[in-house]
Amino acid sequence: MNDKAKVLIIILCCVVSVLFFVVADWSELKTQTYQLNSDKLTSHVRIVLISDLHSTMYGTDQAELIGAINKAQPDVILLAGDLFDVYREHDGAKQLSNAIGKAYQCFYVTGNHEYSCIEFDEMLDYFRQCGFTVLDGDSRLIKVNGQRINICGISDPIAYLGASISPDESTFSWQSVLDRCIKQNREIDSYSILVTHRPERVESYAASGFDLIVAGHAHGGQARLPGLINGVYAPNQGLFPNYAGGVYVLTAQTSMVVSRGLCRNVIPRIFNPPELVIIDID
Repeated sequence: MNDKAKVLIIILCCVVSVLFFVVADWSELKTQTYQLNSDKLTSHVRIVLISDLHSTMYGTDQAELIGAINKAQPDVILLAGDLFDVYREHDGAKQLSNAIGKAYQCFYVTGNHEYSCIEFDEMLDYFRQCGFTVLDGDSRLIKVNGQRINICGISDPIAYLGASISPDESTFSWQSVLDRCIKQNREIDSYSILVTHRPERVESYAASGFDLIVAGHAHGGQARLPGLINGVYAPNQGLFPNYAGGVYVLTAQTSMVVSRGLCRNVIPRIFNPPELVIIDID
């Protein structure tokens, strides 16, 4: 082997090593906190947002993730879909729901991946038994620190895609369910939250009148260059998505928080760690 080949191999090994450590570091669970303000609330409210777990395990019996949630001490937990999928055993989702369902007020909507599972109905029943409120075009008015908060939830559009209708009709059906949520919300004078899965439907969200939208689905755009590129690719948004993760002000009234998700799979997350989102509202 000549010297040039040896140098090339050394460079290649260095590049692979750097990539390995980058991927390893950015696959560790992070906690991301966002601060919001509202005149409708008179005292502090803390929300934990969980999205796109895909039954990923964080330590034995989900101890790392559960520990991070307990450390945050949330008033409410919102779960924005894809808690489980067809590709993995559902233990990660079950252990999480079993740990938090009775300890906190938990509100869950489905994402797109749950519907591929033959255990779909069984899993939703399990979540309910654990204490989750499963929302599907309906709402719950709750009290948090003496304040009323209206929480609405809508299933992923795939829920309305039956064998007899087209994708366009599915979108129409999803919008009609959202319109029902909007109507319910307008009848209640309180701070309001919409839990949904897909962040890209911003025109519908901006017109909804909710104070806060929470979503996931984008997985943070999979790879990032912080300060330059907020995400490389997200489903249903394509390359360089506008809504990969973070806080987005849609109107003077409505803000949207998008989780980068908790899934760790064969596709590496580059500068895009899985995150547990904390939303502090004052």
